[in-house]
Amino acid sequence: MTIWGFLALAIHAQAIFVEDTGVSPSEIVTISVTNFYTGDVYAGINNLLVDGVAMQGFCIDPFHFSQSSPGYNFVPLADAPKEHLMGAAKAEEISKLWAMDYSPLMTAPQAAGLQIAIWEIVGGSDFSLVGGSDYGASVLLEEVAHYSGDGASLIALTGPGQDYCVPVPDSGTTLSFLAMTLLCLVSVRSFRKISPQPTLCVSAAPRNPSAASARNVRTSAARDPQRRER
Repeated sequence: MTIWGFLALAIHAQAIFVEDTGVSPSEIVTISVTNFYTGDVYAGINNLLVDGVAMQGFCIDPFHFSQSSPGYNFVPLADAPKEHLMGAAKAEEISKLWAMDYSPLMTAPQAAGLQIAIWEIVGGSDFSLVGGSDYGASVLLEEVAHYSGDGASLIALTGPGQDYCVPVPDSGTTLSFLAMTLLCLVSVRSFRKISPQPTLCVSAAPRNPSAASARNVRTSAARDPQRRER
């Protein structure tokens, strides 16, 4: 089938089911997002099931709580998060951060630093870290300004809950999965490199580690604020 055939399928493709299965490795940090949330969250790698395919990603949407839902779609990174589109420049910065620092074997402090740096980029003046360590996020942001390598190939998942950035899926995924990816790649504007920031992906995370495991709340996967435990 030609690329145009895939694109035709993509236009009529069903929405994608995204399940956030947890934030790990991660650290608990306190953040503030203007007119939305101030409190503890888990900052780290989001472990996702995307139409049943396991993927690692980062929250790029500090303006919404996490919500497993079938209503997600792939979009170019620059066209996310919803209601607060980052644009091509920030998308490229995130893709470079990912290429520079991401590893599937990264430690909790390293994962937290990358997530916080992504939040800083996406959230801008609406996002701030409230005390505590930034786990090297400020250093990453300084280093990425001088990074001359290629950025990672990333794509965004946007839907009813928080938005995520993930690596562009390979051809081993399902046909509709690939079709939607191709649609995003063909609509490339000036960005071939794409990237992330704050975790509104927040879920009120307690400072006490034992309490954290007892209360099913997580950083990049926050529940409805009306139901959040404090």
